[in-house]
Amino acid sequence: MFDVSFWELLIIGAIALVVVGPERLPRLMRTLGLWVGRARASFQSVRDEVEREVNAEGLRETRAALNRQAKETEQQINEAVDVDAKTQKSSTEKAADGDAPASDQENRA
Repeated sequence: MFDVSFWELLIIGAIALVVVGPERLPRLMRTLGLWVGRARASFQSVRDEVEREVNAEGLRETRAALNRQAKETEQQINEAVDVDAKTQKSSTEKAADGDAPASDQENRA
């Protein structure tokens, strides 16, 4: 996030030593470390929450896409079954019509 080099940290530490004094500097550094740790933890929890929400949104989109695909596949299967049923029905009717005249001829003879 911030690009702070070693020399910049050394200058900041020297200024803090002069301003705060050697007695209170360790306590100040400890307090500063606590605050930085809390800030990092807060940012990390916010980042995790955002990632979970983005992931959840992605999962919802994926589920919706899968549902659409399943409906399309179901429609295709239903259409194929309907076509097959009509084909079978018409072939059965043709076979029945073809057998009827033959049986009529047997009855006549």
